[in-house]
Amino acid sequence: MKLTETIKLSFKWWNTWHTLPVLAWVRAAALYRTGHYQEAERHYLSGLQKYTDHPASLCARLDLSYCLFKTGDLEESERHLRYVTTRAPENREAFMRLARLQMWTGHAVEAAWTMRRALQKGQLDSEIVATFLLAVLDAEGPVYLLSEAMQYAQGLSDAAPEQCDRLKLAFARFDIAHGEYEKGRAAIAEMACRENAIFEAILYFSEILVKEGKIAHARRQLRRAMSASAEHPRLLSVLAQSYLKSGPFYNPEFARQHATKACQATRWMSPREMHVMAEAYFHTGDKISALLIASRAKQAGNRLMGSYPESRNLDQLIESLSAGTQA
Repeated sequence: MKLTETIKLSFKWWNTWHTLPVLAWVRAAALYRTGHYQEAERHYLSGLQKYTDHPASLCARLDLSYCLFKTGDLEESERHLRYVTTRAPENREAFMRLARLQMWTGHAVEAAWTMRRALQKGQLDSEIVATFLLAVLDAEGPVYLLSEAMQYAQGLSDAAPEQCDRLKLAFARFDIAHGEYEKGRAAIAEMACRENAIFEAILYFSEILVKEGKIAHARRQLRRAMSASAEHPRLLSVLAQSYLKSGPFYNPEFARQHATKACQATRWMSPREMHVMAEAYFHTGDKISALLIASRAKQAGNRLMGSYPESRNLDQLIESLSAGTQA
């Protein structure tokens, strides 16, 4: 790092923390900003070993957690985020990052509890409430948690305009889950088709279109979503599912490739993504690999705080594959 940059960052450090800078973290911050996450990670850890109780240590942990996420150590990233939320319950950003990471790895119930804890600590805003409700809906329960999330959501009448879409999306998904499919679908379609649509609206609309068999339309939406987050595991697994629908777009090998990328993005922690991968292997005719991945998905589902929503379908797949491989 250049001397001039070090001096500039040191002055900024003094103005923020009113202490002498921890040079390891100054170097780490410079590396972080330029995308050198593995090197930044090393410097953040070096500083934390020496300055555990420094006023800037929690901010260092937040940045370290992101570096760990980018380098693929998702469990360690989550550990540091949990540490910050415990030591600094007023830190809204730590709660949001933790919930996003838990959603990324397919642990929706854990994300819901993270948001619930943030709300109990006084972090009441529409983004946290919407994430709470969306996480419960992804996990398909439990009922008491869904009821609590809805109470928070219905109590927000003055959400900031930029946060309204996420809350509207949560309400629309609630409608779909509770028998008002057309109403919820229309709301999600309207949000997703806007030029400045939020990522989640495009993703959920794509998923709806794949389930309806409208693959060409779904692919157009998925391409839009990929421009915002090309490595998102749910996006990749929905894309994989689009290749498993019968018709002119059917291509099980492409499905397997995208499902594999989705599993790699979660570091094999998400039962949903492994379930899709097992289905893809089944369609390629590789029943042994399909059974191995499906069994791994079941193990991951059993470790969830709640239950895996598609556990019945997964069990049926495992039973079918077990019979097929023994024949």
